[in-house]
Amino acid sequence: MKILILKENLVRALSIVGKGISLRPQLPILSHILLKAAKNRLEFLSTNLELGIIYQTSAKIEKEGEVAVPGKLLTEFINSLAADKLEITATDKSLEIKTETSRASFAIGNPADFPIFPQTVAFDRKLPFSKIKDSIIRMAFAASTDEGRPVLTGVRTRITDGKLSMSATDGYRLSKEEVVVMGKNETLEVIIPAQSLLEVVRIAQELKTEELGISIIENKNQVVFSLPDTKIYSRLIDGEFPNVEKIIPDSFKTRVILDKELFFQAVKTTSIFARGAANIIKIKIEKEGVRLSANTPQVGEETDYIEAKIEGEESEVAFNFRFLLDLLNNFPEKELVFESSGPLSPGVFRPKTDEISFLHIIMPVRVQG
Repeated sequence: MKILILKENLVRALSIVGKGISLRPQLPILSHILLKAAKNRLEFLSTNLELGIIYQTSAKIEKEGEVAVPGKLLTEFINSLAADKLEITATDKSLEIKTETSRASFAIGNPADFPIFPQTVAFDRKLPFSKIKDSIIRMAFAASTDEGRPVLTGVRTRITDGKLSMSATDGYRLSKEEVVVMGKNETLEVIIPAQSLLEVVRIAQELKTEELGISIIENKNQVVFSLPDTKIYSRLIDGEFPNVEKIIPDSFKTRVILDKELFFQAVKTTSIFARGAANIIKIKIEKEGVRLSANTPQVGEETDYIEAKIEGEESEVAFNFRFLLDLLNNFPEKELVFESSGPLSPGVFRPKTDEISFLHIIMPVRVQG
């Protein structure tokens, strides 16, 4: 294999496939990137068996071929170069990269050991990326990172009747949203790892993607996302997702309308005094506003008051401040509605308008006194 390629094209390719490289590989070949050169196109492949990425870029192919090269080392080296043009040559034993002033040789793996990416699909849809990008982000932060319950590390994704519905929960909080996407009438319901969806968003933003293809591979329990010059493969999660609709309250005793930025700043300030007290912030709902407080005996205490529109009863509830900050960092509008039925009932958060169907639930913390 022998190719000539611009450094900027190589840097972009390595940035895109980089997340597919396994840092603690079950198999040595999984720490490698597979390069395939054919017909003036250079293809990059990486996989950690959970996530797989294929990216194509243009290059001058003087000799076709393929080679597996350590991904992290290659990326580090390419990013350190000042040259604009690179010559890459591969033999059976090594990969050589030359510029006008430098030359490096890499030990390589056996391309035949690299996992094969499946092709057949059973479900194929295209979704408007601009409409679903923020929704994916608002789902992913609520998913669990604990592999002890794999189903909770995913986002339940349902496409039916021209709507995309997503839900994610870690058992302590829940995000749910519905987006109109129109199109075909096929029905899809799968659980996709939240981290895979975030990686799709990252790559789609880098490629300035307008339309995102989604396909299901028959008998492989995998989903494929299609972007310009790129395919992203992810495993699907087996299991029964919790019936989240059951925990969404259908009524409330107190409704609060808050300015998101004021609430965010108050939570952030009060949280300084909650870090030694299990991250607990108390929220007291009064007649004309809410009072936030935190108390750690070894540190001190703090209270913060925000004016708000209150409907219903006065009450008090406590939350883990980290869950509140995660929500507020991802909240889509300037005004926030908070609904509660008491100190032991789930707190429901939603936008004030109906333009976005986002709903978030945080389970309260039981406190003494």
